[in-house]
Amino acid sequence: LKAGSPVIFSPHPSALKCIRAAVEVVRAAAESAGAPPGSVSCISIPTLEATRELMGHPLTRLILATGGPGMVKAAYSSGTPAIGVGAGNGPAYIHKSADVALAVKHILDSKTFDNGTVCASEQSIVVTEEMESAVTAELKRQGAYLLSEAESRTLARFILRPGGTMNPAIVGKSVETLCKLAGLSGIPASTRVLVARENGVGRDHPYSSEKLGLILAYYVERDEQAVLSRCVEILEWEGAGHTFAIHAEDEEVVRRFAAAVPASRVLVNTPASLGGIGA
Repeated sequence: LKAGSPVIFSPHPSALKCIRAAVEVVRAAAESAGAPPGSVSCISIPTLEATRELMGHPLTRLILATGGPGMVKAAYSSGTPAIGVGAGNGPAYIHKSADVALAVKHILDSKTFDNGTVCASEQSIVVTEEMESAVTAELKRQGAYLLSEAESRTLARFILRPGGTMNPAIVGKSVETLCKLAGLSGIPASTRVLVARENGVGRDHPYSSEKLGLILAYYVERDEQAVLSRCVEILEWEGAGHTFAIHAEDEEVVRRFAAAVPASRVLVNTPASLGGIGA
């Protein structure tokens, strides 16, 4: 818009109504401030064909592609200059110098914002063994539910598809809906986020990947060096170049982690979903 170009949104079919409503808010505000009619618009019936037509149209000058790998690849293959956004899989480290209650509050407030659909939202909590009891107690106090081993296995079978990609059925769903879909029972109705202990990274560890819903992995490592190694491993598996969050009052620790993790955005003592989008 600053360059004098119109913006056309191509909504995801499963979010059509809320995206069109958001676009309408922006359109009305822009036009009331003097923007030409139609300078902000939206495809009304989203299809793959419509999106391909829009991306390849001779008047299209730039594509901003946010979505799965297929969407980003299609944008890069369209012949039009494109900026693609890959998966986020940001770990959140709670250091011993952190205010634990505030750190957990930030993480849970962030993860529950828009039911976990923001790609910068935390995907795992990582702590040292000495911090495990304090963090676990605070998670429970603030409404997280720590899954048992059996419950964790049940949910794990649901969050990824057979090919290893995230099951779209988990995206943005309430805890109640997640439990129904995954076949989990006995989870308190007041639960804000489901937390599963994880001890590895990769295809055989579903919780180590991006989960755009109310699910967090929970890693407990031997010491701080093991925490750093685990955070790097998580990001290199999925989410390299994206986001890392750290909760600490020790600035040397913050600097050490910021210099070592493969993330373009290091968020300190802030909810990652909100800090990640500039709030």
